[in-house]
Amino acid sequence: MTDARSLTWIGHATALVDVGGRRVLTDPLLRRRVAHLRRRTGDAPAVPDVDLVLLSHAHMDHLHVPSLRSLPPEVPVVAPRGTARLLRRAGRRRVVEVTAGDHVDVDGVSLTVTPAAHPSGRGPHSRVDADPVGYVIDIDGHRTYFAGDTDLFDEMSSLGPVDLALVPIWGWGPTIGVGHLDPERAVEAAERIRPGLVVPIHWGTFAPEDLRRRPPDWLERPARAFERAVADTEVAARVLPPGAEIDL
Repeated sequence: MTDARSLTWIGHATALVDVGGRRVLTDPLLRRRVAHLRRRTGDAPAVPDVDLVLLSHAHMDHLHVPSLRSLPPEVPVVAPRGTARLLRRAGRRRVVEVTAGDHVDVDGVSLTVTPAAHPSGRGPHSRVDADPVGYVIDIDGHRTYFAGDTDLFDEMSSLGPVDLALVPIWGWGPTIGVGHLDPERAVEAAERIRPGLVVPIHWGTFAPEDLRRRPPDWLERPARAFERAVADTEVAARVLPPGAEIDL
């Protein structure tokens, strides 16, 4: 067992947390396209063997069936209650359904399931009904908070201490709707959680398809706004480009 700890932000809400050789993949979105969205940062980096997949909610850009089918079917998936039938149809053999407040251990990874303030369900095209969640991931005492998609919620102040927080700061369009943190509220979330390090996610990766070859002007604005907002705080933060890996 290695003591190495690393984070790879693959893009959007997809991150690979590797602690001591245990690899946890969040909300895998590994294709160039999803519905009307196109990845604007090149192809997703290759994902090594993973030990566990965490899904925060059922929306298509987080529970992406083609991406899940690209992973070995025996890799366990932890997902919100109400998604198991869809996941088994997608070929997943080990599905653990959870709801906010649950504490589960899957193959040596301890998970505390947190609330998330975000619209439920999968969308108007689906009968899947599942309340969004987040996770505090504990591997050998190293704790990572993966928020999924959320706005501020009261329980954030009790999530810590955590070593790393993966906090969304935007979405996939020029504007965001309800149930999303913007850069300023993401900084407020980080101040409530008090992590050792916060890495902003869910920005700068996908945008609606159009005929332009160049990424839209707004794609990197959330990261710049986050950097400005966090500079006036005591929060330790690091903004990564999609595909970047850092040691923890």
